[in-house]
Amino acid sequence: MFQVKYVGPRVIISHHGISFLKAKEDKYIYLMTALEILKDIDNDYTVNEQYTHMFTHAPLKEEQLHHVLKQYEQGLEDHITEEYTACQKKIEHEIHFVQNQPQLNQEEKEVWIKNIKLMHPYRIQRTINKIYYEHCIKNIRKLLIHHKIKTLRTSLDKNFFHVLNSLKGVLITGKPSFDASVTESLDDAGKMILTLHISG
Repeated sequence: MFQVKYVGPRVIISHHGISFLKAKEDKYIYLMTALEILKDIDNDYTVNEQYTHMFTHAPLKEEQLHHVLKQYEQGLEDHITEEYTACQKKIEHEIHFVQNQPQLNQEEKEVWIKNIKLMHPYRIQRTINKIYYEHCIKNIRKLLIHHKIKTLRTSLDKNFFHVLNSLKGVLITGKPSFDASVTESLDDAGKMILTLHISG
């Protein structure tokens, strides 16, 4: 069982140093939002074309994450381990790549490799967070299709915006594929809401 915890934005590593892409945030911050949607959608209500989800963000409870995801995905930890191993191999490949760059001198290679090794735990943790997030999104997709939900409404904020757009992406690219879009509008009370529209 892997631990999830916040680390930070995507890191850029080279022989010049280490920098961070603030626009590429750690998936950890969206994980609880995705998990709550997953839990809420899966209930015993009769099939409905519309589902409204209004959620006040709560701290992520790691034991809850593992418990919930295992309900929807047999062999979850095996899948996570496979993807984790692939990330480890990718980092090893990066080191091999740097070692074979003819345009770099030995000092530049050593600095680059040192930076890769220094940020290894950081990058691995980001990958673990991303893997769990992606599994949440894939399982929400399954439930949206199973319950034949055509619209999913949430309050308007950064986390919901990110999660609904992730869902849009997997609906469009998955098999079977669906047409999907995310829109902003006002509800009957005059509050801004987000709506994921699904068709096809």
